[in-house]
Amino acid sequence: MKELKQAISKGDYLMASLQLASVFQPDNCQPDDYQRQVDLWIDQGKAFIGSADTSSESFNRFIQFFFVELAFSGDEKNYFSCQFSLLDHVLDYRTGIPVSLAIVFQSMGKALGFDVSGVNFPGHFLIKCRFSQEPDIYLDPLNGKQLSRQDLESLYFSILHGIEDEKMPDEALDEASCDETIVRLLHNLKASYINEKCYSEALIAVELLVNLCPNDPYERRDRGFLLHQLDCTQVAIADYQYFIRKCPKDPATQLLQAQLQHLSEQDPAVFH
Repeated sequence: MKELKQAISKGDYLMASLQLASVFQPDNCQPDDYQRQVDLWIDQGKAFIGSADTSSESFNRFIQFFFVELAFSGDEKNYFSCQFSLLDHVLDYRTGIPVSLAIVFQSMGKALGFDVSGVNFPGHFLIKCRFSQEPDIYLDPLNGKQLSRQDLESLYFSILHGIEDEKMPDEALDEASCDETIVRLLHNLKASYINEKCYSEALIAVELLVNLCPNDPYERRDRGFLLHQLDCTQVAIADYQYFIRKCPKDPATQLLQAQLQHLSEQDPAVFH
């Protein structure tokens, strides 16, 4: 956890993601080895681009290098597999989900001099590159496709179709900070592990989220759920009760209150 927090505080998206992967795979993921591999690709990218300028033309060459020459892509058939959120697997197989692919692309792009960042867009992480005298470019990290403003608006309202806004707010395209990006990656990992019924690994993910977002009652609720699945009932109850106190009007609160009542009837000692 110490190494992860240090990388986040430095704004080192790639190393933070690799440190995160090493938490789940301490014997298989060696962050420094993967950093060296990415550094090698950066050198190859410089040669492929063939120019030191950071114009949109050079950036398009980098897009071609990343998505065609290195063949990074998304796997939409197995989108929710945990391996696509673990950066060592993403680098080994050059396959990921939007946020993990964006982390690699952004880290390489910045090293090449481009003003590239991730965008914590609802439902679909994006890539943004800014230019001094040209319009910003937005990319889909799954395939490198450039997205127009109309594309972005359509994507926004296809994901948030229940909202009443007449247009997409500008802040939807804000740059994602390092901690926001890692939290997004952790949410994907947590969901993937829960979907695969790997509750011990999901608990590791949610413990990290509680550590990074200590005031978020929803992470405490999720930790309670996972502890309950792992038969750690007494500890789970404290998290359930915390969520109920913090979010009394949330729709889940009534269900959790019923769950607590059920647990007390099964074993009254859990409340002692």
